[in-house]
Amino acid sequence: MRRKLLCGLSVAAVLATAGAVPTAASADDATTGATAAVDNLDRGLISLRTPTGNFLSWRLLASDPAGVAFNVYRGSTRVNTAPITKGTNFTDTGAPVGASYTVKPVVNGAETASLAAATPTAALAAAYQDVPIQIPSGGTTPDGVAYTYSANDASVGDLDGDGAYEIVLKWDPSNAKDNSQSGYTGPVIIDAYELNGTRMWRLNLGRNIRAGAHYTQFQVFDYDGDGKAEVVLKTADGTTDGTGAVIGSSSADYRNSSGYVLSGPEYLTVFNGQTGKAMATADYVVPRGTVSSWGDSYGNRVDRFLAGTAYINGSYPSIIMARGYYTRSVVVAWDYRNGALTRKWTFDSNSSTNGSAWTGQGNHQLSIADVDGDGKDEIMYGSMAVDDNGSGLWTNGQGHGDAYHVGDLIPSRSGLELFHVDENTTKLAAYMADARTGAIIWSNASCGCDNGRGVSDDIYAGSPGAESWSSAVSGLFNTSGQNIGRKPSSANFVIWWDGDAQRELLDGTHIDKYGTSADTRLLTASDVHSNNGTKATPSLQADILGDWREEVIWPTTDNTRLRIYSTTDSTSISRTSLMQNRMYREAVAWQNTAYNQPPHPSFAIS
Repeated sequence: MRRKLLCGLSVAAVLATAGAVPTAASADDATTGATAAVDNLDRGLISLRTPTGNFLSWRLLASDPAGVAFNVYRGSTRVNTAPITKGTNFTDTGAPVGASYTVKPVVNGAETASLAAATPTAALAAAYQDVPIQIPSGGTTPDGVAYTYSANDASVGDLDGDGAYEIVLKWDPSNAKDNSQSGYTGPVIIDAYELNGTRMWRLNLGRNIRAGAHYTQFQVFDYDGDGKAEVVLKTADGTTDGTGAVIGSSSADYRNSSGYVLSGPEYLTVFNGQTGKAMATADYVVPRGTVSSWGDSYGNRVDRFLAGTAYINGSYPSIIMARGYYTRSVVVAWDYRNGALTRKWTFDSNSSTNGSAWTGQGNHQLSIADVDGDGKDEIMYGSMAVDDNGSGLWTNGQGHGDAYHVGDLIPSRSGLELFHVDENTTKLAAYMADARTGAIIWSNASCGCDNGRGVSDDIYAGSPGAESWSSAVSGLFNTSGQNIGRKPSSANFVIWWDGDAQRELLDGTHIDKYGTSADTRLLTASDVHSNNGTKATPSLQADILGDWREEVIWPTTDNTRLRIYSTTDSTSISRTSLMQNRMYREAVAWQNTAYNQPPHPSFAIS
C-alpha cells in the first residue's frame, strides 16, 4: 500500500484526494475475509427471569449453516411449537424459576447432532447474573496514605478452551492517579474469574507500575492459536505472576519522591490465561529514554500507553503496544508464538522516514480495523493510521483527540469511516473521515475548546446510518453532516439492547432509548457503580452471552460481585455472535485502553 500524507491540505483538497482512491467494500458476513471467526465458542445459552416467565437467548455461530433453526427444551419437554427461525431467543411464558433448558439446532426440519447443542442451563431469578469477586487487601503508601481497592475495567477471553468466556478484572487502588497528578499509588491487581466466581489466578504488578487509567492497558486474546487466551501487559521489577513467581528484582523500588516511576527496566509480559504464569517477558519497546523528550519533564506524557490486538498478517493476531500521543507516538507489533515474544515492527513518529507530520496526532485510545480490505489490520491512531507493515498509512493533521469511533458508519458508502472528537482548541471540533485515507467527509468547525466526548453510531431509525454528536457541538448530525435535531442526553457508550437494529445509549449505570423529543429509560442498574470518574464507563460492554445483543458488566457498590446485565427483549433479527466478527472482537480487547470506548463491528446491523 502506498503511504498517503494529507497533513496541511485543505478540506477540499483532502476530499479531492479521497475521490481518486478506491475504498474497500464493507463486510457484512462474519465468515468472510477480514471478519473470519476468531473465538471457538459454545452456544452461550442464558435464561433470565422476566415478569412473564423465563427469557432464553443463545448464540448463532459462524459455523452454523444457512437456514439453521432451533428447538428449546425445558427438561425433556419441547416448549416451542415450531422450530425457531427468526432470532435466537425465546420466552417460556409461565415457566418456574430454576427450570433447566437445552437448545438444539435444527437443519432441514430435523434436529442434528452434527452442530453443537447448548449446554443445559438453569433459569436465573433475575435479569442479571452476579459473579463473586475477591477484594484485595489495601495498604499504605510510603507517605502514610492508606488505600483500598475497587473493581475497575474488565475484559474477557476463553482462558481454558472450553468455549465459554472467563473475565479478567483490573483492581484499582483508591489512590490511582492521572499521569498529570503526583503522588504514590498502591499496586495494580489483575484477577481472572470463571463466571461462577472461581478465581483462577491473581497478578500483582508491584510498586514499579503506577496505578491509573493510562498506565496499564491489558490485552486478552489467543495469540498462539492453542484455543486458550493469553493475558498481555506491561510489567516491571517486582511484578508477581499467578503462581507467585516474581519478574526481575523483588526489592527494586524506582519510585521518586513524587510517586512517579521514571527509571528502571520496563517489560512486556505474556501470561498463561489458565494459570497466570509468566510465559514470556521482553524489554518494553520503546523505552522511556529522556523523559522530557515526550513533552514534559515530570512524567506525564512519557507514560501514556495504548494497546490493542491486530491481525497484521491476516492469519493470526499480534500484540500492539504503543507509547505516546501528545507529541511522539511509537506503535510496536509483537507476535507470541511457540512460547516466544518476537517484535515484528516499530512505527516511530520521530523516525527519519516519518517526520513532523506524524507528531501529536494520537488519541486517548486506538482502534483496529482492516481499512483497505486486504485482510490485514491497520492501527487507527487518532488523526493518523499505521499500515499493517508498520509504515505510516495516512495523517490528516487534525491532532490529538479524546473520543474515537471506527466502523461502517455510512453504510451507503463503500469502506469504513471514523468519527474523531478533537481536544485541540485550534482544530476541527469533530469530523467524519474515510478510514482508509483520512480524507475528511464532513466536519464541525473549531469550538475553540477541548471537545471531550463524542459518539457515532446508528441510534435513530429515522435517519439511515450513524448519527454523530459531541459534547461541545450543538445538535445531532447525519451521515452527510447535516444537523437533524436534538442531541442525546449522553455522549458515552452505545449498546445493542432492545429488539431493533439501532443502538441504545449507555451512560453511568443506566441505558436509554434515543427519541427526537426525549430519551426513554430502559434500564437502571441496581446497587452497582460505574468506573473511571467522570468517564462513567462500565467494567465491560460486549456480546459475551446469548444472542448478538450486548451485555454490560458493572461492579456492585460493595465491590464483591460483578453484575452482568443482559437484555430480556425479544428480537427477530438473527445475527452471528458479534464476538465472531474479527473487528468487534478486537474492539472488546482494546476497550479497556485509556479513555474507554464502545466496540464496533466491521458492518452495519440492519
